[in-house]
Amino acid sequence: MKNTFNKKIYFFGFLVLFAIECLIAYFVKDRFVRPYLGDFLVVIMIYCFLMAVSRLSVFKALNIVLVFSFAVE
Repeated sequence: MKNTFNKKIYFFGFLVLFAIECLIAYFVKDRFVRPYLGDFLVVIMIYCFLMAVSRLSVFKALNIVLVFSFAVE
């Protein structure tokens, strides 16, 4: 029961962050929010998605997201 509740919270966080990212992409045209705040939120969004769909520990998920974000940048 607790694990399912956590997955729902992470999935809800993912959806909220995805909506914010879409709003930033559509409405914001500056040199700070899109490149910096957007990248920051994407990393958190990926973590939320990974925790919602997998059974990884927090430490493993953080490392995976960190390596992925370093590889993208």
